[in-house]
Amino acid sequence: METARSLIKWLICAGFALPFASALSSPAYGQFAGSIALSSNEMFRGETISANDPALSLSLSLDDESGLFAGVAASVAAGNSDPRMTYASQYAGYAKRFGETSVEAGIIHRTYERVVDTEYRKDFVEIYAGVTHKSLKARFFVSPNYRRDKRASYYGEINARLIGFHQWSLDGHAGISLQPGHQGSGTNLKMQTYRDWRLQISRPVGKLFLSGGVAATNYPVYSPIGKARIFASASYAF
Repeated sequence: METARSLIKWLICAGFALPFASALSSPAYGQFAGSIALSSNEMFRGETISANDPALSLSLSLDDESGLFAGVAASVAAGNSDPRMTYASQYAGYAKRFGETSVEAGIIHRTYERVVDTEYRKDFVEIYAGVTHKSLKARFFVSPNYRRDKRASYYGEINARLIGFHQWSLDGHAGISLQPGHQGSGTNLKMQTYRDWRLQISRPVGKLFLSGGVAATNYPVYSPIGKARIFASASYAF
């Protein structure tokens, strides 16, 4: 019931925000954009967050000419389990372009349906900074409340286009998570390191953008088994 109420609240907010954001998308305010995607398995940093069920996601964003940007996203899943909201996020930040390079900084609030490791929270905030040069993007995240013990955690990622051929694209992702060790006798042990990766091939087909790939991690927080998983998705941008 709580998940259903959360979904209803999000959909109501999105319904009110959509026409308002569309009005703001005039040149005087900025650019409004959105996308709808259907995926065979909703993935986040190498893990499934939909319990291997298909998921439908919606994202809305607004970019201002000043460099300020903001957006919301949410996904619902159904299949082996009942329909439920699996993920929601709200973010805002600032970006600046220098020729073919851009830098950005922002804050993201994330909420997930479940975690299997009780040391971590279902909802948390990440502060991040990143740089993009052509098809290479690197970002670094710091979360002050991802862990229930309120010790800071860190995550870094690199995303890049590895191969481009006509309309086809092969993209890669590598991420590393740094988590505080278990506390003992009032002192912190050294940081524990976890890794995730993803390979994804994609291309546009008409008005759709199709992609598929494989992802894995040795950091099972949102699912009990950190094994490689195959996924596919189709998205429509507006």
